[in-house]
Amino acid sequence: MVKLFLDNDLIRETEHYLSRFKKKCLISSGESDSKYSEPWDIVVLSEQSFDKTTSIEKLQVEFPFSRLFFLPSSVYSPKIHREDVIVFSDKNTLINNLITVLSFQIEMEEKNRQFSNNSLCREPLFSGNEIKPFLRAIRGMKNSPLNLLFVGEKGSETHHYARFLYPELIIDTVDCGILSAESLRLYLEGDKFKGGFLSVPHQCVYFDNIHGLDTDDLLYLYSLTNRLKAFPVIASCEVEELERVKTVFDLYEQIEIPPIRKRKDDIPFLMNDLISQFAQEHNLKIKYPTKSTLEICMMYSWPGNYTELKKFTRDYCLNGDLNTLQEFYKGIELVKTEDQLPQLSSFQKKLRNTVEEIFVKKVMEITENNRKKAASLLGISYKSLSKKLKLFEND
Repeated sequence: MVKLFLDNDLIRETEHYLSRFKKKCLISSGESDSKYSEPWDIVVLSEQSFDKTTSIEKLQVEFPFSRLFFLPSSVYSPKIHREDVIVFSDKNTLINNLITVLSFQIEMEEKNRQFSNNSLCREPLFSGNEIKPFLRAIRGMKNSPLNLLFVGEKGSETHHYARFLYPELIIDTVDCGILSAESLRLYLEGDKFKGGFLSVPHQCVYFDNIHGLDTDDLLYLYSLTNRLKAFPVIASCEVEELERVKTVFDLYEQIEIPPIRKRKDDIPFLMNDLISQFAQEHNLKIKYPTKSTLEICMMYSWPGNYTELKKFTRDYCLNGDLNTLQEFYKGIELVKTEDQLPQLSSFQKKLRNTVEEIFVKKVMEITENNRKKAASLLGISYKSLSKKLKLFEND
């Protein structure tokens, strides 16, 4: 929703003309205190209440998140250097320009909202039914008075959940994992020569990988984010570092992101959407995984979570079933906890059977379904091959 601040002197004069925007636009009450209640998108100032402000920096102190200023020509000064300033000389000029700008802003916001919602609907991470209760639960935390702390295992890609939570906002991300202790404060607050990341307006800020910071930097970041009341703040850390981070970020609302292994029934949907996305992006025609391959994927624990699943599906699209199944052996190296291990006996058996099925079908394809020739190439009897093919058909 577009947020419009109008000086008290202009409220009554423009009320009739702006009445059609009331349901699509939040308009200030006109009281002096209301200027501090919202991060306004558009600010309209009258000559009477301008108080001889002659620089955009002073305006930004009172309206730090406004994208657009309407200023009376009588008080406009060359010292105000900003592209997003519209000067008006009389009431009619103001009203005409304001209606044009509001109509455009509301239309753009509606298109952005639709695009954002469509993008989220297409995000494969949110595919399947098992994730739906969790998404409904975190949506209820959107209006929490506390800042949020997303906790997930390595590869959970929690930034997608931040976008899901605030689809209408621009989310600016700070990756704390790549900032050294010396550069963190300078990057965020700047110095006397140049402003930092927080010196410009934001709608929402996401501090990723805060577990990469030492205790002093965690304390600094906690103190800093608690002062940022004008927009939502989200932080994320890996679950292994939760206790260390939690001792500092104790008043944050903690949200634990479910790992892929706890969404086993969603895996076929995730893979289907990831493959479709890859095929569309690269204009490829890709055969979807067999039932046996999908069963193996559901048995596997995915210690690398969504990142590992995306890599697996990408390799599948490029290399097919047989070569991609080798990736499971590499994935075991990512295991750190007991519950990330698949049940070895059943997993090995299913993996062996799946590889055998893929290999036998490939040989049948090469021999153009000549069972006698295929049995000879496989080194098994004709009867054994027939039994295997019948078993594959039943599965």
